[in-house]
Amino acid sequence: MIRRISRCAAVICLAVFLACAFALNPAQAAGKDVVFVKAFYPLDEPRFHCIDIPGHRDRVRTTAALVVHTCKEGIWNLDGQFDPASVRKGMLRMPEYDLCVAAAAAKDGAKLALKKCDGSSLQNWRFDNYRLSLKAHPGKCITIGPEPSRLTRGGRRLPSRHMARSLALGTCSEESLERQLWRMEKPMRRTGSIMPFK
Repeated sequence: MIRRISRCAAVICLAVFLACAFALNPAQAAGKDVVFVKAFYPLDEPRFHCIDIPGHRDRVRTTAALVVHTCKEGIWNLDGQFDPASVRKGMLRMPEYDLCVAAAAAKDGAKLALKKCDGSSLQNWRFDNYRLSLKAHPGKCITIGPEPSRLTRGGRRLPSRHMARSLALGTCSEESLERQLWRMEKPMRRTGSIMPFK
């Protein structure tokens, strides 16, 4: 009887150990169901730009205007992750912060920032033909700035040399097409960041 109990205890311990060893941590689990909002074209950054919050890790500034930044493949990237289920419902929600992308106004040059998700007209988006436009103002698209990409503060001091550009609302047009097309793409499963192209 004692031997049988010991055997059962050993089996239970082994099962618990294996469950813990192979369980995903919260960041990995979240990573299964998140996407980058990634520029369709590389423009002047061969590693591509993704919508991002300025800052990094504990220095992320969720109240700052959003930018596009070299996509953070293989490194900490919670500040660039979006919930694909929310995207399908017209919301660009960042699950790490439970905040949604909202335009400051429905006009050209309006900045984009994170706000409490409320479904208002300035945070209700339509993803159609690779463009992200306001549902209530379909002629206004999320647009990458026309200026050249610049090195970020971290990019100036780190070997990864990450780049960034401005992001704003703009009139959907053929002239701005390359800066207005997006794709929803899962972050790459890598063990290290993608280094600069030579």
